[in-house]
Amino acid sequence: MDRKIRIYFFPRDASRVRAIVFSRRAGLIALFAAVPLCLLGFWLMGTGLLREDEARRLERIKLEREAAALDEKTGEMQKEIEVLRRNLDSLESIRISVTLSSGLETQREDEEALRDADRGTLSRAARLTGLVSGTPRARDFAAPLNRVRGMSRFLDSTLIVLTREADLAARLPTLKPVSSTGIMTRGYGPSRDPFTGRKALHAGADFSVPPGSPVRAAGGGTVTEAGSDPLWGYYVRIRHTSRVETFYSHLQRTGVTPGRDVARGEVIGWVGQSGATTGPHLHFEMRVRGERVDPMPYLITSVRDL
Repeated sequence: MDRKIRIYFFPRDASRVRAIVFSRRAGLIALFAAVPLCLLGFWLMGTGLLREDEARRLERIKLEREAAALDEKTGEMQKEIEVLRRNLDSLESIRISVTLSSGLETQREDEEALRDADRGTLSRAARLTGLVSGTPRARDFAAPLNRVRGMSRFLDSTLIVLTREADLAARLPTLKPVSSTGIMTRGYGPSRDPFTGRKALHAGADFSVPPGSPVRAAGGGTVTEAGSDPLWGYYVRIRHTSRVETFYSHLQRTGVTPGRDVARGEVIGWVGQSGATTGPHLHFEMRVRGERVDPMPYLITSVRDL
């Protein structure tokens, strides 16, 4: 008599039928062992020992609510970091503008600062990604906070320097050379020349104002040139620091002479149509370390603000 117990498994592929064979004695032992375990499980369920008690349930609910609150707080901090990133970018731009205008650092240092700003933006983006994904760096705000503190110290020290060096502060060319109603009709950068029709670098900013409107010095300095030129018409050149100078052209006439010291906001000429021009306007340029730059980021005040 066959005393073996066979358990057959029939998959979809009938050719691969599997069977487990064990002795009847092993089967009886397994059966007698399983019955008490089943009875024990039913008894534990019936008596409630496996059920979560009230204290544990309340504690679990409390933890779940705390986790939800933390998630909400993380979202708020993520928004704050985004605002902080925009503020840092703005402060970085102001820092570089002040540095270039005052000549406190070299151009290479400014370029390195720009690259550091780009790297800081990427690192902040990585931190924001960490916030969303829930990595351990999600709550690491030390780097942006240290950056804010450093920027704050820089601005404080800059204000101290400019306060002590009042003459240097007065020389920085930050004033719009025409009235606040003047409209910039042509900015710095490549554009089509109105005479040749070819694209070329327009190395300054053109302001459209009525003829005879006063032209003011963008900052304090010394007039190095004042005269006339077939191309620029009547013009004035002012040196503000050893590295920064401004240029005003197409004037109706000049009001200063070479060697004269002028203050920020002082009238140095009047808008006209002299030289090679298609209409009355002021052409304004700024040079930093001998290189022509876009003057608009440096003009932070107007005559109305004085």
